[in-house]
Amino acid sequence: MASLFDRTHGKYNISEILRQMEINCPEPKSNSQALWELRRKTHISHHNPSSETLLEKSVAMLAKNGHMPGWFNQCPTASGIGDSSRNRHSNVDLVQRDGATGTACLIELKWGSDSPCEAIQQILRYGAAYLYCRRHRRRLPVDNRPIMDSRHIALKVVAPARYFENDTELQKCFSRARKGVDQISKTSLISGFSMSIEVLALPANLVCLPFSTGSEVIESCDQDKLTKTGQQIRDSFNGLIPVCA
Repeated sequence: MASLFDRTHGKYNISEILRQMEINCPEPKSNSQALWELRRKTHISHHNPSSETLLEKSVAMLAKNGHMPGWFNQCPTASGIGDSSRNRHSNVDLVQRDGATGTACLIELKWGSDSPCEAIQQILRYGAAYLYCRRHRRRLPVDNRPIMDSRHIALKVVAPARYFENDTELQKCFSRARKGVDQISKTSLISGFSMSIEVLALPANLVCLPFSTGSEVIESCDQDKLTKTGQQIRDSFNGLIPVCA
């Protein structure tokens, strides 16, 4: 049985990725109750040293405690579809949903892993998976998911500014990706729907994380009262800086 993401790696045209997904899983079905669920997964090991995980969990904790409304993490994009055992890690790192405007941002969060172009490819795959599930929403357990009624999906790569430095291929990769995303907005056959893509840098005040272990994240972000560190994280995500034009 094929995985939804088979033969989609290395592509920058979201329409091509979507076509491959239709070939991989032409008769979609899933019994997963987690598919495209907006959730806040806050558990973290006290000794976890991964910068990306620490930052992602800090956002989820702040959201859980009401400091970042509309933010979620670890949203499953392909749970139960095709060979789901090979899709275990195909979760969107962060999602920001604004119900009033009908906009949802799917965010690939990076700190030091992979390359910017690989991060763009990853968020394109998640964007294609969203379109695939929305096209087949009546056949998948997503019909009542609020995100499936979005009027606009914004695909975003977010990382520290230094992550993008000296990458001579970044602008070319982004331009290729944006061309395909702009085109699919016109041809998605979903009435009133649009999609965009951005590459964004965290502001200078978050060059270094203000915590280094899971315990420190819990202490500074999993609180009813907004701490100084929590405010720093919240303000950083409110002040993202465009990297590519």
